[in-house]
Amino acid sequence: MIFQVRILKELLFMFDTSRRASPFDLTMAHDAGFDAVIPYENVTPRDATSLTQDAMFSRSPKAFKHTCFFINGRDVKKAEETLAAVKKAMFPPFETNVIIDPSGAYTTAVALVAKVEDAMNAQGLGGLTGKNYAVFGTGPVGITVAEILTSLDCVVTVAEPNPMLNSDYLLQHEAFRGVLERHGAYLHGVSAPTQAEKLKILKQADVIFTVAARGVRIIEKDIINKLNPTKVLVDTNAVPPLGIEGLELNDYMKELAPGIYGIGALIIGDLKYKLQKTLLKEAYETQTKKVYDYKYALFKARDMLRETAAPKIVQKQS
Repeated sequence: MIFQVRILKELLFMFDTSRRASPFDLTMAHDAGFDAVIPYENVTPRDATSLTQDAMFSRSPKAFKHTCFFINGRDVKKAEETLAAVKKAMFPPFETNVIIDPSGAYTTAVALVAKVEDAMNAQGLGGLTGKNYAVFGTGPVGITVAEILTSLDCVVTVAEPNPMLNSDYLLQHEAFRGVLERHGAYLHGVSAPTQAEKLKILKQADVIFTVAARGVRIIEKDIINKLNPTKVLVDTNAVPPLGIEGLELNDYMKELAPGIYGIGALIIGDLKYKLQKTLLKEAYETQTKKVYDYKYALFKARDMLRETAAPKIVQKQS
């Protein structure tokens, strides 16, 4: 007699708090190995509770381990509230892995911080602590970078480069206020739409991240030439014009001016892509009840970088 072994499908339910699920995240999840990725849009915490329990009770407790949840959406606060609802909806023995990466902000922010840490160590500039940071951009990535760095007791200035917004906007920003409440002594918010305001911030910072909108230039070449060494400038904008003039997509610690080093968007993007795929793959390969948040992602990114050789550093501007 021949017995057939039924292989359970690996399912990923994507709860997106925005009105439209991200094609990027859908593709990433399929490429990571999930058999089916089921997106739900405009999800509220109340929706997440009923959806989670519907998914739970459609499988036995053992089979439910082959189900994962992915919390997404541009609003970080809503995503975190949805995560809380999913966690609360589950109970023993119905528990499984949950990933949270709102609009990819967590894995992108982690890739920025981890790659800069790795690059500075390779260049002999020391680790993350003991330095001043500037983050140009107040979206989910910028706020998450600020959260990670301030949690490490780093001093961070979050700058809003949009002339239509000011520092009052930051103080009303729920995600910014949340970081301020947790790490107030280390976080500052300022408006910096003009060249003079940007230069003042750049002179005080050791490491600068430009994480504003796509296709928006934040730092001009003439500002870079006015800076004193040693500084590291990092861009996430892959759409021309790039965020930092003179910095190309694949540059890694390129010397833009004497003692001023730059890291391009695709260097960050490569680590972000690999990190997100690794987290997704691990979520279905390990049948546990782990939450894959930015804290775990940072641990994983550091581990990944230790296992790979750093790209060759370009010392001089060509």
